[in-house]
Amino acid sequence: MPRLGKSAGKLLLCGRCRNAWFCNRECQVVARRELGRRGANCRPAAGVQQSSLAAPSQPPTPTDAAKLALRYDDLIDEASEAQMANTRIGLLAAVEKGREAALVAALIGGADVAVRRADADQLISECMTRLGDMAAAARSALSSLRAARASGNRTMLVSGLLSCGEPARIAPIEMANAERASREQERISGYPVSYGGLDLSHGGRISLQTTPAALSRLSLAYNEAAVEICDAAIASAGGRSSPAADDSGSVPDLSTEARARGFVGLCLDDLGEERQRSLELLRQAVGLRRQALRTAVPGQNTLTAQQLECMLADQLSTLGSVVMDGSDGTAEAETCLREALALGENLGVVQLKVKTLRHLINLCGRAGAAVGPAEVEALSSRLNQLLVQMGREPETSCSICLEPLAPPADGAAEDAAGCGGSGPSASCMRVLRCNHQFHHGCLLTWHRTTANNACPLCKK
Repeated sequence: MPRLGKSAGKLLLCGRCRNAWFCNRECQVVARRELGRRGANCRPAAGVQQSSLAAPSQPPTPTDAAKLALRYDDLIDEASEAQMANTRIGLLAAVEKGREAALVAALIGGADVAVRRADADQLISECMTRLGDMAAAARSALSSLRAARASGNRTMLVSGLLSCGEPARIAPIEMANAERASREQERISGYPVSYGGLDLSHGGRISLQTTPAALSRLSLAYNEAAVEICDAAIASAGGRSSPAADDSGSVPDLSTEARARGFVGLCLDDLGEERQRSLELLRQAVGLRRQALRTAVPGQNTLTAQQLECMLADQLSTLGSVVMDGSDGTAEAETCLREALALGENLGVVQLKVKTLRHLINLCGRAGAAVGPAEVEALSSRLNQLLVQMGREPETSCSICLEPLAPPADGAAEDAAGCGGSGPSASCMRVLRCNHQFHHGCLLTWHRTTANNACPLCKK
């Protein structure tokens, strides 16, 4: 029987712990019988947490490594395709593919193992967030962040922080618990951490506190750290136009920087703070998306032109929705939303079209908006068609007052629908984030009488 963990000819990796090596199955059985149920190397020594990025004790040959790299790429592509379906079955399939890709990345080893592992864990975290398993999403996001730190790649480091920001926004308590456990794990194991050579006062970390006020700002903390890394990287490189900015991993790419600035703008808007800065960051994000699309070189960029257009449309839709909340941003909001809807129609992305239609319908009734009742009825009909494609029942009446949703096309009888409110906004439709539709007046009355801002139907 060979010594465990040592190379002796062509060894086989234990499928249970993926740490011990054996010459054959009989050798494995003997080892478990003589050294314990799982063998000596089937679990780390007491008090020591093994790094999930550790390379196997018998590295693959160059030919095997190339095959494993192709397998990894195929798994990521399959996981991304399953994720795009946005169904529970598709998301679960994407998670399984992502986990298999993470294992393959560990088997490949080499300098790119951390980057590959970070990519796989980010995908898993996004899927878990959509599935509603926020504890698992937080763990995967932090695993991605640890891998990004080990890679020394600033683009991956920013992406890792942004991946943590989303579960922190939805479930800050679960994210804080996962962060504490992760830091304790790193302290015990002595996990090597690199920050890409950046001289940051907080080393790329956030100040973790558990007071209610701090938890409400946890997502903002992750996203602010990401923006700080972008700014520091660009400054240290002498600007994006300098030759140093072209080095791989030296400066986060345009799409990653746009995502970081856009997320900070959204967090500030959610908190109701610094509205002008929020709008400025969102406008910067749109500008970066346009620049990324304009400077993209076919065959040389990681993202395709179609993906870049989809990101631009989503950013325009987000900017339009935030600008719309102000008293003087109706014209800008309408311009952004109509451009986003045109891009969404060309791309055929259902989720993007639903989001933009929702904002355009909500724009009706705002002072200066050119979206009239007749157009709102057409937009509502289009929204219902898309919701049917997503497996939802179409909504033609307000669930609160049971009256038809669409107001009269000629503008007469402003309060014929809804709760008898005054003004054009009383009978206007409002579509919530969950895509349930109500009369604006009915919704205001519901929220005022129940003291609850959740959706009357799904409680979200």
